[in-house]
Amino acid sequence: MKPTTTTLLFILLLTACGKVSDVQFTGVSGVEFKGMENNALSFSADVGVSNPSSVGFTVSEVNLKTIVDGNFIGTLSAGDKVRIRAHSDTSYHMNFSLTMANLLTGASSLYSLSRKKQVKVELQGYVKARSWFTVRKVDILESQIMEVPSIGR
Repeated sequence: MKPTTTTLLFILLLTACGKVSDVQFTGVSGVEFKGMENNALSFSADVGVSNPSSVGFTVSEVNLKTIVDGNFIGTLSAGDKVRIRAHSDTSYHMNFSLTMANLLTGASSLYSLSRKKQVKVELQGYVKARSWFTVRKVDILESQIMEVPSIGR
């Protein structure tokens, strides 16, 4: 009975210590387009994350509906798992894939958006994070005005 009790206490302790507080996205920079295959646009970017918590975690899944200037473009996912350090405020280089809802209208929307200097980007969905034995699904509802990288304006 003693090993079972010790194991349960250990798991409860880890779960109690695993509370992540107020992680914030601080911005996106260094967007670099990699290419397009089928109906997916691949790119990389530096994503700023502030983690004041004493717990580090790994972003294991990203699933975000992407709406730009009021038009649904597609679903954004991350290609890599990224380890976010505890007590950090830094940028992490990540690879992304944007699966477009409709290839023809998505491509024409992206082209027209590339001619602008700023766009309003809305992200709706979730991000899954793992820390020790704990998995958290965090709902995301973000809206930001972003600078559009210059691609021949």
